Amino acid sequence: MEIKPAPLFPTLVWTTLFDDRTRFNERLLEQAHQLRRKHPTGVAKTNVKGWQSANNLQNLPEFEEMNLRIVQVCQRIAESQKFAPDLNYQLQAWVNISPPGASNQVHFHPNCHFSGVYYVSLQAPECGSIFFRDPRVASRMMTYPVTSATEFTATELRMRPEEGRMYVFPGWLEHGVDENLSNTDRVSISFNVLAVPGG
Repeated sequence: MEIKPAPLFPTLVWTTLFDDRTRFNERLLEQAHQLRRKHPTGVAKTNVKGWQSANNLQNLPEFEEMNLRIVQVCQRIAESQKFAPDLNYQLQAWVNISPPGASNQVHFHPNCHFSGVYYVSLQAPECGSIFFRDPRVASRMMTYPVTSATEFTATELRMRPEEGRMYVFPGWLEHGVDENLSNTDRVSISFNVLAVPGG
């Protein structure tokens, strides 16, 4: 007897690794530190013991190439998911600098189709993984009597960051970032993208 699973309503996380990440990240890292020097206080949202810029990288010319890449990746994902043509992709992006001991609380990003993060600089694997929480709220009513978690029974799944890698996921998907246990800063750029008519 053959038993086949049929995935219903899957939650997708897309990932891509930039070929020119070494050169590209060198510039981004310097731009991130310059931004922190200009605005040392930053903003407090889900970051714990870390620094976060305002959500305005999309308005800063020095981040133009990063902004363009984010939108291009999200456009390609949208096309693969049969989004309508001629949409305008509106971006918000910000820098995260997470020193040793820093983390990000579980949260989601409302009012956007895609959210994501691009990793600029880190020390793997101690820098802390991004993790995603099962969005099927009703599934939390009862746990499974398993010896180890699977993709079906897990309540959280982790993905290990990598310099030059971008993760994109639905804005409604709850996520967080583990504590940075390395001895160097974890630097990343997070973003939201909303697709609206009128492109």
